Amino acid sequence: MLQISNQQQQHTNNFGAMEFGDHSKNEASLKSLTSRGKYNLIVLLCCFLFSTVSAFSQNEKMRVALIELRDISHNGYSADVVRLLTSTLTTELVNTNKYRVVERSRINQIIKEQGFQSSQEVSSQAVKIGKLLGINKIITGEGDKSSANIRFIDVETGDIEAAVTVRRGLYKKNGKLIREMSVEEWAKKILEELFKALE
Repeated sequence: MLQISNQQQQHTNNFGAMEFGDHSKNEASLKSLTSRGKYNLIVLLCCFLFSTVSAFSQNEKMRVALIELRDISHNGYSADVVRLLTSTLTTELVNTNKYRVVERSRINQIIKEQGFQSSQEVSSQAVKIGKLLGINKIITGEGDKSSANIRFIDVETGDIEAAVTVRRGLYKKNGKLIREMSVEEWAKKILEELFKALE
């Protein structure tokens, strides 16, 4: 009987050891699942944050100001055309939906506050004006009724990122002049060439 009792005791001990082992395994598995769950949650949160930041960056457009172009014609012969070109360029720049364009009244306010008198002085101080406006890029240049030189400048560094010279086209047929390119068509052509140069 003692022998049977010993066997029973051994069987009981073995069963207890098995039960304890299973419990340990279950506990380890539970910890593993918990750790894996936390890891997956962290990965999901990181992905969400990254996608949110990327979407914000894509939606956040650069702020740009277009300084009034300087008329370089003799005795201001092309002043009205150059002034109209500046205004039309601003409108067409807004229509591209690529940038946040600063309102002209805000630019003029800064120019007045700084006491800049001539268009040449304004042009030479374009980067300073850009910094006062708190913008990223500035577009400036000069021209007359038939040609315009346009520069795209980084305000922070002062570097010219692109520069183009665009002539106002003439439409001809059989060697005869039909009409001159409108200011609106000219402005669109200038921006087209400028964006190509920036690529």
